[in-house]
Amino acid sequence: MSRFNIHHITRYTYEEPVRDSANQVILFPIKDEYQEPLSQELQISGEPQVEIYKDYYGNEVGSFSYAEPHNQLIIDSRISVEVKSKPLPDDMIPADQQWQRLDEARFVVPYIDFIRFERFPSMEEVRAITPVHESRKTPRCRQRKP
Repeated sequence: MSRFNIHHITRYTYEEPVRDSANQVILFPIKDEYQEPLSQELQISGEPQVEIYKDYYGNEVGSFSYAEPHNQLIIDSRISVEVKSKPLPDDMIPADQQWQRLDEARFVVPYIDFIRFERFPSMEEVRAITPVHESRKTPRCRQRKP
């Protein structure tokens, strides 16, 4: 097990006083069998009430409003988590089936943002130095077992 202490500061500075600022905080650690949050301190300018809820993906999100006029807003988060090793996925499934599952997952809503294909300016440069996957290799790029 490993323990991580994370300190994150978000700072907004405004030229003129801002009033009634509505915000979201997405700084809550995932809680599952591989990661256990040990502590979390969240300090926000003006000490607003933070409403915490779970989003579509099951992540905790905090919402708050800061109604007093202010030139600066600081969100200071200190988190301590303990993480456990996570086993790698089973690589004994034939490579073509693994690629097919990934291809099908492209259209499953929770995975769309993680698997969708996007073009970017350096795409051709990346293609030139990255081999196209071969059917004998799995998505983890290991040789299939004979």
